[in-house]
Amino acid sequence: MSFSVKRICVFGASSKNAPDVYRRAAYDMGRLIAEHGLGMVFGAGKAGLMGEAARGASSVGGEIIGVIPRKLNIEGIYFEGCTERIQTETMHERKATMERLSDAYIALAGGFGTIEELMEVLTLKQLGYFDCPIVLLNTCGYYNDLIAQLRTCVERGFTNVEYLKLYHIASDPGDAMGYILSYSGMAVRDKLADATVK
Repeated sequence: MSFSVKRICVFGASSKNAPDVYRRAAYDMGRLIAEHGLGMVFGAGKAGLMGEAARGASSVGGEIIGVIPRKLNIEGIYFEGCTERIQTETMHERKATMERLSDAYIALAGGFGTIEELMEVLTLKQLGYFDCPIVLLNTCGYYNDLIAQLRTCVERGFTNVEYLKLYHIASDPGDAMGYILSYSGMAVRDKLADATVK
Protein backbone atom coordinates (compact mmCIF):
# COMPACT_ATOMS: atom_id res chain seq x y z
CA MET A 1 0.00 0.00 0.00
CA SER A 2 1.62 3.27 -1.09
CA PHE A 3 -0.66 5.41 1.09
CA SER A 4 -0.80 4.51 4.76
CA VAL A 5 -4.36 3.87 5.93
CA LYS A 6 -5.16 2.70 9.45
CA ARG A 7 -8.76 3.84 9.83
CA ILE A 8 -11.55 4.61 7.42
CA CYS A 9 -14.36 7.01 8.25
CA VAL A 10 -17.77 5.87 7.04
CA PHE A 11 -20.59 8.36 6.56
CA GLY A 12 -24.09 6.99 6.10
CA ALA A 13 -27.79 7.28 6.79
CA SER A 14 -29.24 6.82 10.25
CA SER A 15 -32.71 6.35 8.76
CA LYS A 16 -34.47 3.09 9.57
CA ASN A 17 -36.25 3.25 6.21
CA ALA A 18 -33.27 2.42 3.97
CA PRO A 19 -34.07 -0.39 1.50
CA ASP A 20 -32.32 -3.72 1.93
CA VAL A 21 -29.98 -3.25 -1.03
CA TYR A 22 -28.37 -0.26 0.72
CA ARG A 23 -28.23 -2.11 4.03
CA ARG A 24 -26.39 -5.03 2.43
CA ALA A 25 -23.87 -2.70 0.81
CA ALA A 26 -23.25 -0.94 4.14
CA TYR A 27 -22.81 -4.24 5.99
CA ASP A 28 -20.41 -5.54 3.33
CA MET A 29 -18.45 -2.27 3.43
CA GLY A 30 -17.95 -2.50 7.18
CA ARG A 31 -17.00 -6.17 6.95
CA LEU A 32 -14.45 -5.51 4.18
CA ILE A 33 -12.83 -2.70 6.17
CA ALA A 34 -12.35 -5.02 9.14
CA GLU A 35 -11.22 -7.95 7.01
CA HIS A 36 -8.37 -5.79 5.71
CA GLY A 37 -7.26 -5.10 9.28
CA LEU A 38 -8.43 -1.48 9.22
CA GLY A 39 -10.40 0.38 11.85
CA MET A 40 -13.75 2.00 11.13
CA VAL A 41 -14.70 5.45 12.39
CA PHE A 42 -18.38 6.39 12.21
CA GLY A 43 -21.12 8.39 13.86
CA ALA A 44 -21.82 5.71 16.49
CA GLY A 45 -25.47 5.20 15.60
CA LYS A 46 -27.11 1.76 15.72
CA ALA A 47 -29.84 2.51 13.18
CA GLY A 48 -29.79 2.69 9.41
CA LEU A 49 -26.68 2.27 7.31
CA MET A 50 -24.44 3.46 10.13
CA GLY A 51 -25.54 0.52 12.22
CA GLU A 52 -25.26 -1.94 9.33
CA ALA A 53 -21.67 -0.89 8.60
CA ALA A 54 -20.81 -1.27 12.28
CA ARG A 55 -22.42 -4.70 12.43
CA GLY A 56 -20.46 -5.74 9.36
CA ALA A 57 -17.18 -4.67 10.95
CA SER A 58 -18.15 -6.28 14.24
CA SER A 59 -18.92 -9.60 12.53
CA VAL A 60 -15.20 -10.14 11.90
CA GLY A 61 -13.91 -8.52 15.09
CA GLY A 62 -12.93 -5.16 13.63
CA GLU A 63 -11.99 -1.99 15.47
CA ILE A 64 -15.06 0.27 15.59
CA ILE A 65 -14.74 3.83 16.87
CA GLY A 66 -18.02 5.66 17.29
CA VAL A 67 -18.08 9.45 17.68
CA ILE A 68 -21.32 10.89 18.98
CA PRO A 69 -22.48 14.22 20.45
CA ARG A 70 -23.72 14.31 24.03
CA LYS A 71 -27.29 15.00 22.87
CA LEU A 72 -27.42 11.64 21.06
CA ASN A 73 -25.24 9.58 23.38
CA ILE A 74 -28.09 7.68 25.00
CA GLU A 75 -28.94 4.02 25.19
CA GLY A 76 -31.02 2.89 22.25
CA ILE A 77 -29.40 5.34 19.84
CA TYR A 78 -25.72 4.42 19.95
CA PHE A 79 -24.26 1.16 18.65
CA GLU A 80 -23.36 -0.91 21.69
CA GLY A 81 -20.65 -2.95 19.97
CA CYS A 82 -18.19 -0.07 19.54
CA THR A 83 -14.67 -0.89 20.69
CA GLU A 84 -14.48 2.79 21.65
CA ARG A 85 -17.22 5.42 21.90
CA ILE A 86 -16.13 9.06 22.00
CA GLN A 87 -18.56 11.72 23.20
CA THR A 88 -18.33 15.28 21.91
CA GLU A 89 -20.20 18.39 22.95
CA THR A 90 -21.31 19.50 19.48
CA MET A 91 -21.82 18.21 15.95
CA HIS A 92 -18.93 20.39 14.78
CA GLU A 93 -16.64 18.77 17.32
CA ARG A 94 -17.94 15.37 16.27
CA LYS A 95 -16.95 15.93 12.64
CA ALA A 96 -13.55 17.35 13.59
CA THR A 97 -12.88 14.30 15.78
CA MET A 98 -13.89 11.88 13.02
CA GLU A 99 -11.60 13.71 10.60
CA ARG A 100 -8.69 13.66 13.06
CA LEU A 101 -9.00 9.91 13.55
CA SER A 102 -9.38 8.95 9.89
CA ASP A 103 -7.09 8.36 6.91
CA ALA A 104 -9.80 7.80 4.29
CA TYR A 105 -13.52 8.47 3.81
CA ILE A 106 -16.41 6.50 2.36
CA ALA A 107 -19.86 8.01 1.88
CA LEU A 108 -22.64 5.42 1.88
CA ALA A 109 -26.11 6.45 0.80
CA GLY A 110 -27.59 8.99 3.17
CA GLY A 111 -29.58 12.14 3.71
CA PHE A 112 -28.72 15.77 4.46
CA GLY A 113 -26.20 14.93 7.20
CA THR A 114 -24.30 12.40 5.10
CA ILE A 115 -24.12 14.76 2.13
CA GLU A 116 -22.98 17.62 4.37
CA GLU A 117 -20.20 15.45 5.84
CA LEU A 118 -19.11 14.38 2.37
CA MET A 119 -19.01 17.94 1.04
CA GLU A 120 -16.96 19.10 4.03
CA VAL A 121 -14.19 16.56 3.49
CA LEU A 122 -14.20 17.23 -0.26
CA THR A 123 -13.74 20.94 0.47
CA LEU A 124 -10.96 20.28 2.98
CA LYS A 125 -9.15 18.14 0.43
CA GLN A 126 -9.69 20.76 -2.27
CA LEU A 127 -8.09 23.40 -0.02
CA GLY A 128 -5.14 21.16 0.81
CA TYR A 129 -5.86 20.46 4.48
CA PHE A 130 -5.29 16.77 3.77
CA ASP A 131 -4.66 14.42 0.87
CA CYS A 132 -6.47 11.15 1.39
CA PRO A 133 -8.92 8.95 -0.52
CA ILE A 134 -12.59 9.92 -0.60
CA VAL A 135 -15.10 7.46 -2.03
CA LEU A 136 -18.76 7.78 -2.94
CA LEU A 137 -20.30 4.31 -2.70
CA ASN A 138 -22.81 4.75 -5.49
CA THR A 139 -25.13 1.83 -4.69
CA CYS A 140 -27.93 1.61 -7.28
CA GLY A 141 -26.84 4.98 -8.68
CA TYR A 142 -27.76 6.75 -5.44
CA TYR A 143 -25.28 9.59 -5.99
CA ASN A 144 -25.86 10.06 -9.72
CA ASP A 145 -27.65 13.38 -9.28
CA LEU A 146 -25.01 14.74 -6.89
CA ILE A 147 -22.25 13.64 -9.29
CA ALA A 148 -24.07 15.44 -12.10
CA GLN A 149 -24.28 18.59 -9.97
CA LEU A 150 -20.54 18.50 -9.28
CA ARG A 151 -19.93 18.26 -13.01
CA THR A 152 -22.28 21.20 -13.56
CA CYS A 153 -20.08 23.23 -11.18
CA VAL A 154 -17.20 22.57 -13.58
CA GLU A 155 -19.17 23.09 -16.80
CA ARG A 156 -20.43 26.50 -15.67
CA GLY A 157 -17.03 27.71 -14.50
CA PHE A 158 -17.43 27.57 -10.73
CA THR A 159 -14.94 24.73 -10.13
CA ASN A 160 -11.71 23.63 -11.80
CA VAL A 161 -12.04 20.37 -13.70
CA GLU A 162 -9.12 18.89 -11.72
CA TYR A 163 -11.31 18.89 -8.61
CA LEU A 164 -13.41 16.10 -10.06
CA LYS A 165 -10.40 13.92 -9.22
CA LEU A 166 -10.79 14.61 -5.50
CA TYR A 167 -13.13 11.63 -5.16
CA HIS A 168 -13.71 8.16 -6.55
CA ILE A 169 -17.11 6.81 -7.54
CA ALA A 170 -17.35 3.16 -6.48
CA SER A 171 -20.00 0.78 -7.77
CA ASP A 172 -19.63 -1.67 -4.88
CA PRO A 173 -17.71 -2.18 -1.60
CA GLY A 174 -14.92 -4.13 -3.32
CA ASP A 175 -14.32 -1.27 -5.73
CA ALA A 176 -14.23 1.19 -2.82
CA MET A 177 -11.65 -0.86 -0.91
CA GLY A 178 -9.53 -1.40 -4.00
CA TYR A 179 -9.32 2.34 -4.61
CA ILE A 180 -8.40 3.13 -1.01
CA LEU A 181 -5.77 0.41 -0.77
CA SER A 182 -4.09 1.51 -4.01
CA TYR A 183 -4.32 5.26 -3.37
CA SER A 184 -1.20 7.37 -3.69
CA GLY A 185 -2.65 10.85 -4.14
CA MET A 186 0.56 12.29 -5.59
CA ALA A 187 -0.55 12.69 -9.19
CA VAL A 188 -3.81 14.36 -8.22
CA ARG A 189 -2.18 16.57 -5.61
CA ASP A 190 0.52 17.79 -7.99
CA LYS A 191 -2.07 18.76 -10.59
CA LEU A 192 -4.28 20.46 -8.02
CA ALA A 193 -1.34 22.52 -6.83
CA ASP A 194 -1.33 24.23 -10.23
CA ALA A 195 -5.11 24.63 -10.41
CA THR A 196 -6.80 27.92 -9.66
CA VAL A 197 -9.21 27.82 -6.73
CA LYS A 198 -12.51 29.29 -7.76
